Amino acid sequence: MVENTNEVKNESFFKKHKDLIMEILRFILVGGTATLIDWAISFVICAITPSVVVGSLDITHTLLATSVGFLVSLVFNYFLSVIFVYKNKKDENSGKSFKDFMVFFAISIGVLAFQLLFVFLVNDLLFVKALAWEAPFISSLTWGYMIAKVISTAVGLVANYILRKIFIFK
Repeated sequence: MVENTNEVKNESFFKKHKDLIMEILRFILVGGTATLIDWAISFVICAITPSVVVGSLDITHTLLATSVGFLVSLVFNYFLSVIFVYKNKKDENSGKSFKDFMVFFAISIGVLAFQLLFVFLVNDLLFVKALAWEAPFISSLTWGYMIAKVISTAVGLVANYILRKIFIFK
């Protein structure tokens, strides 16, 4: 009897939140594709771009790679978010105005700033400086960079969904 009650509660939970669950799944699909675009561009640029020393830090190629990958994936993500991800919003025009694009862009730049800082702290300071472990995977692409990129992307994914849902696609 208890199992039946729990099944009914679970079933009603999924029925009640079906639109939200589908929206999150669409967000993950679009975000996952944008992430693959971001990573591919970032890793290729990092691997082929020569390093430039600024002061005592060797960060230029990782900043360039992270920025370009993120910005290309941002444009892809914005268009698919407007037409595919956030279908069940209260206002049909939500997300389609220039103001909404600027908010989308500002949220994304905030996440990009976090990613750049995180990549710098983990790769350049922790792996390269503190651990003295560059361990190149391909040219100047290091394990520290890849680890930092994966972690910062996961945090950014959650932050992007929550902030976009609150400020744009209500």
